[in-house]
Amino acid sequence: MRSDDQRGTLPKPVLPDLAAARAIGPEAATEARWEGLVLRWEWLQHDIGHGPGSCNDGLVRLLKAARAEPRLRRLFPWTSHYNLHFSLSTSVPWAAAGVPFAVPQDGGGYQIHRPGGSEVLGTPATPEEAVALLVEHLPPDLGPVFNHPADGPR
Repeated sequence: MRSDDQRGTLPKPVLPDLAAARAIGPEAATEARWEGLVLRWEWLQHDIGHGPGSCNDGLVRLLKAARAEPRLRRLFPWTSHYNLHFSLSTSVPWAAAGVPFAVPQDGGGYQIHRPGGSEVLGTPATPEEAVALLVEHLPPDLGPVFNHPADGPR
């Protein structure tokens, strides 16, 4: 890395200890994961320099909007390829339980998909609209978030 690239670089954030949170329980693990994802993706956005309209920017905005929605905040979030997924399990194998996922689009907007990804439920323009569509398609009978037995207390 060149020295002029280092100017303005944010230090890597200290992420919550997910294993310690799992030892407390699945709700603590879920809260730690939300905090960690927001911190990590915000840092990457600054570190990589992805600005407005990028998938990274879209994901950061989506994470913040989803975290503010209690029905999504209770689910364990995970990301892959800029997509935001939700699980009832706090570790792999993920338990999507019919919960849709969101894909930020380069240039802005989102796609909301059913689990498995083949069916697009809608293409909202804002993170708030994406969250509303995710909530609208939540299964009515979602159980509680859980740790796998090897991960710690239920």
